[in-house]
Amino acid sequence: MQTHHISLLTKDAKQNIDFYTRVLGMRLIKNTVNQENIKVRHLFYGDYLGTPGSVVTFFVLPLLGQRTDGNHFFSGFRLSIPKGSSSFWIDRLAAENIKAEKTDYGLKFADPEEIEIKMVETDEVLTEWRIVPNNGIEPQYQITRLLGTELHILDPKATGEFFHNWLGLAVDNNVVKLTNNQSIELYQTDSGATKSRFGKGSIDHFALAVENQEVLDSYYQKAKDQHLNIEELTDRGWFKSLYVRDPGDNRIELATMGPGFSLDEPILTMGSSLGLPPKFEGKRDEIMEYYSRDGIDFAENN
Repeated sequence: MQTHHISLLTKDAKQNIDFYTRVLGMRLIKNTVNQENIKVRHLFYGDYLGTPGSVVTFFVLPLLGQRTDGNHFFSGFRLSIPKGSSSFWIDRLAAENIKAEKTDYGLKFADPEEIEIKMVETDEVLTEWRIVPNNGIEPQYQITRLLGTELHILDPKATGEFFHNWLGLAVDNNVVKLTNNQSIELYQTDSGATKSRFGKGSIDHFALAVENQEVLDSYYQKAKDQHLNIEELTDRGWFKSLYVRDPGDNRIELATMGPGFSLDEPILTMGSSLGLPPKFEGKRDEIMEYYSRDGIDFAENN
């Protein structure tokens, strides 16, 4: 099993788009709205195709305050970069007045909303259609995929058993093992810690990829059999999703590999205007009218 995407919260869409597209060189692959609440904008970034496993998304909530990482929370995420590219990224970030710390695996730094991002050197390099063109970054340096995240909970043992018993994943020394050195690292929080509160840069959920609807349905049945805390089984258009809470009350999603982000718009123009899955197309005028009141034109990516 591998990563599919990670979804976070941002206060500032313009700043967010600038950082993840211009600075990090990712492509804005889906410029859309939250399907649970169309008044919340939803931005998706990834490689040129929006390949599952390369995707980082943000819900835009302009009134967000500071986050409180208390007794249970996701913390940061890891991105894969090609071997030998750490120096390039340290210099590129320094040019943006972003201090990056060199590490044994690559580098780490914080985005404008203090989300810790770790870049890990791997053997993978983007090729052909996955390469993001015209972003000022040569293919041999471009970000290749999402490698994982940290999960901070009161009981790592219970959460490790959750991943093993439900998804069959190996857990070694509080690390949930995924394919190709991807992982979810488990850390124990203090029982006296304050209650976590979402704010700027909080992670809403982390998604793992499953092959298709049949596999997703099998995990749904298994979750029911194990009496897990199931939130929702739904069709997002670009993929089917199952949301389940782990024992620490964090949202884990399983998402299918397809149909993909080109379902509703051509690959060449993905992200350049309001993207909507088929079941939301009938609300396009309502959505456009709502956002126009705040001066938001999806075609301008503001």
